[in-house]
Amino acid sequence: MRALDLENAFVRYLGNHGHTLDNLNASTAIGSMAMFYAHHRVTDVDIDNDCDMLLFQWGTYGNDRQEFVYDITRQVITGSGVDDSIRQLSLSLYFPITATSRSLGNGSRWCPHPEQTETFLALIARHPAATHVSSARPYRTQVTFDHAG
Repeated sequence: MRALDLENAFVRYLGNHGHTLDNLNASTAIGSMAMFYAHHRVTDVDIDNDCDMLLFQWGTYGNDRQEFVYDITRQVITGSGVDDSIRQLSLSLYFPITATSRSLGNGSRWCPHPEQTETFLALIARHPAATHVSSARPYRTQVTFDHAG
């Protein structure tokens, strides 16, 4: 698939595996994006030069900081040199703020290559943010596909 087709391909992938945005929990969201990354290649990027990577993010974001965001993003870079285009396919789950979520702070971890997906998933599974949201239902789940800013 081409980089521009990522969002539609991912939404189809979710549906083909019995998921919708409304029925995802933190574990199935992370697992779905990670397996999509591991098994579905983007043809117009250089995977061996960090042009197709996964990013796990957590924290309280936005101006009002009234929600905890648990996110997995696939970042692809097309082009070369000055014409690079960085796009991010993000799957974000939003949870109410709690004392625990505030204590987790904000952070991120990268998975630089599909061959490292299993190790990356193990890191996420042990992460305190994953523990925090493991039994919670997100009040909103969103897929976005935008240029990185």
